[in-house]
Amino acid sequence: MRWLSAILVLMGVCLHAQPQQGGQIQFGKVKINYADLDFIRRVKSDVAEIRVLGKRGAPVRVESPEQYFTMTCLQLQATLAPDEQNRLTVRSAEASGQVNFRYDRSQPLSRLDGTAQRVVYDGKQRTVTFEGDVSLDGEDEFYIMRWRNNERVVVYLEEELQRVEARSKEQGGKPIGEMIIEPKKRNP
Repeated sequence: MRWLSAILVLMGVCLHAQPQQGGQIQFGKVKINYADLDFIRRVKSDVAEIRVLGKRGAPVRVESPEQYFTMTCLQLQATLAPDEQNRLTVRSAEASGQVNFRYDRSQPLSRLDGTAQRVVYDGKQRTVTFEGDVSLDGEDEFYIMRWRNNERVVVYLEEELQRVEARSKEQGGKPIGEMIIEPKKRNP
């Protein structure tokens, strides 16, 4: 009889330890859809850390309209906290596995679409770092920019002048990365 009780307790512990299947977390206006919830912890009363997982066909999706970005990925670990205006936002996030990142703001950078194997978003520094097989398209009032064959690209968001740092992929010891800048056609 003891072994039966022990097995039932062990099964309860194992089932309790299993990630939750499918759902949504909402933190202020930030929405996170996921396939599996690995953990969520309150660090302070208004700060939370989460780790969620997606799967093919059902990726993790993060929407943060006040920070002007959406992101899809297979795995996300993030810290959510109030910003300087006391709005609940993504303080930091690390996404991996087929990451798609879109930043859409009218000024100073109107659009940014990128894919990479890993993306790190830093809400305090206002940077987004793309790593591993980076393909990135950017657009401002005057230009369309494309980065291809780069290993790492860092974009500084919300600055007067767009600042981007890129590290090229190499092939045979030679850099193969490119950055293409084209002026937008303006209608008179």
